[in-house]
Amino acid sequence: GNTQATVSWSAPSSNGGSPITGYTVTASPGGQTVTVNGQTLTATFTSLTNGTSYTFTITATNAKGNSAASSASNAVTPATIPGAPTYVTATASSTQATVTWSAPSSTGGSTITGYEVTANPSGQTVTVNGSTYTATFTGLANGTPYTFIVTTINTIGTGASSSASNAVTPATVPGAPTNVTAIAGNTQATVSWSAPSSNGG
Repeated sequence: GNTQATVSWSAPSSNGGSPITGYTVTASPGGQTVTVNGQTLTATFTSLTNGTSYTFTITATNAKGNSAASSASNAVTPATIPGAPTYVTATASSTQATVTWSAPSSTGGSTITGYEVTANPSGQTVTVNGSTYTATFTGLANGTPYTFIVTTINTIGTGASSSASNAVTPATVPGAPTNVTAIAGNTQATVSWSAPSSNGG
């Protein structure tokens, strides 16, 4: 879990002829310990470091003293969801936008597996792998302003959203004017036309 690990074990096959009064569980690295009574076979560690691999050993205690330490447990790595990406920037072209960002300051202690980028107002999303810091949107509406947010995904889940990018408006060159008409006069000509059906955004 987030800065946490829960350790469980079985009681030893022999109590040495005296009831077990407690167990001491030790984390490695760091040496943090948790002590529980002799009827409890689980212990929870808090304040571990996300992203650090830990193993745990256990000693049993009775009136005569402490046992030898158990074999080490399997290794576990506390982790949480990642932080938000930073420096989200967008640029636009015709019906397209390209979004770039920087990795979050915290991975949550787990490998970043991807980023999801969402366009506003369309809600269109693009997902890229965890080593990619750019995404391209296609099929956007020319003339519509868009902003973009980015979220980071690791093996634990999806982190907080970034701040919105700058607003960009996809656009292209205008269409051609239509209904072009010329009227001649004395050394003159008057030309009229209709506006193009598209201003390109």
